[in-house]
Amino acid sequence: MTYEQALAYIHSRNRLGIKLGLDRMRALLELFGAPHLKYQAIHVAGTNGKGSTTALVGAVLKEAGYKVGKFTSPHLSSYCERLSINGRPITPERLAVLVRQVQPVVEKAALDPTIGHPTEFEFGTLLAFQYFAEEEVDFGLFEVGMGGRLDATNVLSPLVAGISHIALDHQEYLGKDLVSIAKEKAGVIKPGIPVVIGLQAAEANTVLKTTAQERQVPYYTVGEEIQFLLERMDLAGIHLMLKWKAEPPCRLRVNLYGTHQVANAALAFGLLQVIKERGFSWNRHDLQQGFAKVAWPGRMEYFPGPPALLLDGAHNPDAIIALAHGLVQLFPEAKFRLVMGVLDNRPVEMMAMLLTSVLGENLRQVYATVVPDGKSAPSLRTARSFQALGVNTVAFDKPLLALKTALSDLEAGELLVVTGSLYLIGYLRPFVLELFTDQSGRNSGGS
Repeated sequence: MTYEQALAYIHSRNRLGIKLGLDRMRALLELFGAPHLKYQAIHVAGTNGKGSTTALVGAVLKEAGYKVGKFTSPHLSSYCERLSINGRPITPERLAVLVRQVQPVVEKAALDPTIGHPTEFEFGTLLAFQYFAEEEVDFGLFEVGMGGRLDATNVLSPLVAGISHIALDHQEYLGKDLVSIAKEKAGVIKPGIPVVIGLQAAEANTVLKTTAQERQVPYYTVGEEIQFLLERMDLAGIHLMLKWKAEPPCRLRVNLYGTHQVANAALAFGLLQVIKERGFSWNRHDLQQGFAKVAWPGRMEYFPGPPALLLDGAHNPDAIIALAHGLVQLFPEAKFRLVMGVLDNRPVEMMAMLLTSVLGENLRQVYATVVPDGKSAPSLRTARSFQALGVNTVAFDKPLLALKTALSDLEAGELLVVTGSLYLIGYLRPFVLELFTDQSGRNSGGS
């Protein structure tokens, strides 16, 4: 089986759509000898910040000498990014071998009507479980795909669970309000397994704490047992203080941008403290080095140029607000041009309103485009959302043309921001890397 054939097989699962539930995963994992139980798992749910949190935890554990697997979704440019060990994605050749090993077992199991065919996400999760077991990792970091209670990753019995910031997203599956969504995310809270709760709105916080209390789970909360203080944010990253319970505070630099990353760093810090309390060592030097070296491309990834450009995969209102405020704080004197494409199920009009209200007159022009995956909002819908707010906007049905036009229009003192979807960022990032052959994005880890 070639890499291309392996990808085709994985993506063929997409026709099965989204099927929330755990019975099929449990049945399949039993056939593979329970690979998900052969290493220490760290399970992170939440709407925004899961990837940054797991990247931070993984970077510190790597510094401490552990072998760390990480399963994330979606990817930017290559499916291989979803399965990585110590920051290195699985090779195309290894992925093809893995799919060839797993496929016949899955196909045979699918003949049993009580099991059936796994979805694309379930199959990817199974690949990660098996890959990390074969590679004998010490830790497996797993991001929830959607929700938590019925997500394929929730078959785990982790060392610790974490829940990053919860916001409105995937409402057609998880519920129409924050309380309903928080109840789904709280499904990762299990008896006997400590949970670290990230910074939350009051109603989400209440749901998570109540669930932990009902299940008699030890829980630690950002803002309570985990204290944080942002000292400053500049182009070198975030400079902050973090404190665990009664221990002395740590002064750290985090190689990420945006004040929202302060809460993610605090959540990662709390997870690491619980990991230490459960018998796995790391020291302050590991913490400082891991946070300073962390790489998370496509999330406020800055190319100083010229031309100056920033990539951010903000794809819901909560993330858009974080992006807009981060831009104003990092670049207080700049004017902005925006290339934006969003998926059709996103509240485009609200996202446009939030960006416009924060950036104001500093938003010079928007280049509305599409997300190249077939589920995009029309570029004209995005364009009209900004035009209704008085923003000069032009529509493009080809993302690369939108980017090239925006770059050619860029003037001194202006920053081009590409946002709206991680899929759009993944599509355009290879071109950006080619354009900036002599520099990698700040906070990208040089990749």
